[in-house]
Amino acid sequence: MPRPIPRTLSAVTILLAWLLPATSRPASAQAAAPARASDHVIVISIDGFRPAFYLDAAREGVRIPNLDRLRNAGSAAEGVVVSYPSMTYPSHTSLATGVAPARHGIVSNTKFDPPAGSPMWYFENQAVRVPALWDVVRRRGLTAAGASWPVTVGATMDALFPESNQGPGWLSRARAESTPGLVDAAVARLGGFGEDDNRDPVQRDRFTAAVATYLIETRRPNLLMLHLMETDAAQHADGPFSPAARTAIEHIDAHVGAIVSAVDAAGLTARTTFIVTGDHGFSRVHTLIQPNVVLREGGWLRAGERGRIADDWQVAAHAMAIRLRNPADAELAARVTARFEELARGRYRGIFRVITRRELDARGAYPEAACFIEPAEGYYVSDGLVDDAVLVATDRRGAHGFLPTEPRMYTGLIVSGAGIKRGVPLPLVRQIDIAPTVARLLGVEMPEADGTPIVGVLAATPSR
Repeated sequence: MPRPIPRTLSAVTILLAWLLPATSRPASAQAAAPARASDHVIVISIDGFRPAFYLDAAREGVRIPNLDRLRNAGSAAEGVVVSYPSMTYPSHTSLATGVAPARHGIVSNTKFDPPAGSPMWYFENQAVRVPALWDVVRRRGLTAAGASWPVTVGATMDALFPESNQGPGWLSRARAESTPGLVDAAVARLGGFGEDDNRDPVQRDRFTAAVATYLIETRRPNLLMLHLMETDAAQHADGPFSPAARTAIEHIDAHVGAIVSAVDAAGLTARTTFIVTGDHGFSRVHTLIQPNVVLREGGWLRAGERGRIADDWQVAAHAMAIRLRNPADAELAARVTARFEELARGRYRGIFRVITRRELDARGAYPEAACFIEPAEGYYVSDGLVDDAVLVATDRRGAHGFLPTEPRMYTGLIVSGAGIKRGVPLPLVRQIDIAPTVARLLGVEMPEADGTPIVGVLAATPSR
């Protein structure tokens, strides 16, 4: 019911009050923001965080006491349905924005550039088309910080160490792209760090954890988002269920323990929430599929120098995505899709199938792709031309990027601490619902998100 209007207001004032959009009215006339259940939310993303790590630790052969404590004090999901493709950068951006890749714009890990081999990653935050968690919380006067979160170079945060170039000169670039003094504080905390030590995933996570604990102790941000990745490197190289994967998750569990201890030492435990999640699961692999070889045989691209694609390409692969130089050429898109469907029904039956443009639209995936090549378990897709063969052996033993409805692509979720109920069954959670849940805990809303808060796991908000 509309509120009564005081008689002292003029007719013009009354008319303007109802004609102006809601956002132009006084704050008292707008919908009240949700009460804040937590003063500090720490989002820890573990790259390649399979739910089995905590659902069946005995079978996995892992000891993860810190993750177990968080789980036992809170709630955990049987799986999280991630974005498509189930890759690190699209998924982390969905985690931060609550929307699918087609909306947020980070459609793959790298930017499409066939002749160059698509070497440039989506590091810069300016590529993200919708507000992220750090944007919305800062608009409400809260503070946000990031430690090695993907696609955050140039992001507007109160303290930032972004994930960026992993090549030579890493430490110098990290200093240039981070909040002044932050990288040097982490180096000091670790007792030194080499210019390129980040190439070792163990050292890289040590650095990220050092940044995170320093931020907790010195900045106490309302929102802290960090990314740990040793589990990804280990599972790519040796596969899920490998000794290397077990070691990696145990290393990361120790980092989680250090972060929890830092929160406790800062006196923040009672008002802190931990969200531990990931970006994708993992599949065991033995063979690589190269769609570009099919496209070369069809006359849609030529091999250039050093195994690269010549500049006059018409159709080329970007990982599992098949892209046209002219995305508006519907006739060519249909012919290329039909060729891959023919191969999927024939010679490569059971090895891959084709995900059509219609299904990609339904999944909010990669608007510029004509179709995707979706491999069976044991296979993964690359945009190379190695040995000029469609199928080639690979030394890798693990991969991801596949349909998020495949249970092997599910990632995990543990929620614990302030504002969280204990022992709530969470059969499957959507990745796009995590950001709105974090926002709700902090008493803010994400109006542009497609996801919704997971209200069933949120405790009644205390009066403030």
